Amino acid sequence: MQSVSHRVHSKLFQAAVVVLTLISITLPGVTRVAGRTKQDPPANPENVKVLPDGTEFTVVTTEEINSKTASEGDPLTFKVLEDVKIDGRVVIAKDTLVKGVVANAKKAGMMGKGGSLGIRVESTTTVDNQRLKLRSSKGKEGDDKTGTTVALVVLFGPLGFLKHGKNAKIKPGTEIKVYTDEEKKVAIKP
Repeated sequence: MQSVSHRVHSKLFQAAVVVLTLISITLPGVTRVAGRTKQDPPANPENVKVLPDGTEFTVVTTEEINSKTASEGDPLTFKVLEDVKIDGRVVIAKDTLVKGVVANAKKAGMMGKGGSLGIRVESTTTVDNQRLKLRSSKGKEGDDKTGTTVALVVLFGPLGFLKHGKNAKIKPGTEIKVYTDEEKKVAIKP
């Protein structure tokens, strides 16, 4: 029959083994070799590029967006027009998908009132598969955190009041300037 003291020590030993195992699993870049810890070598700085906040590039629409059929919150898809490079290395590849939404949409009305359409770009992906937040203006607007909106409004002159207004449309292939909304370190494959 085991003594109470022996059972307590056995349980404490088991708990210590579990804790040490969990710690060794959760420490990235640390390897145990022959009872000693060895730190993995740091990543080659030439293979990491910093994509600054406010980096400008162009995206294109992939489908027609129309104020007659669009609703606020509808998802939109764009594509990156050209490779985005830092120091000659690609950090966002051409044709990478860009996500966005319809920020607002108003159908054309009577008395020549034209439709309006607002779209917001939200994010894309870097070459190392990191999500990257985007905005559609060069400078930041306060602490809004929702990004900015690209708006398109179709208006008529004073003689247009007897006509039914036209709906706002953005055709496929329309180029839109966007900007990164955060700084991101991107790992480049050698």
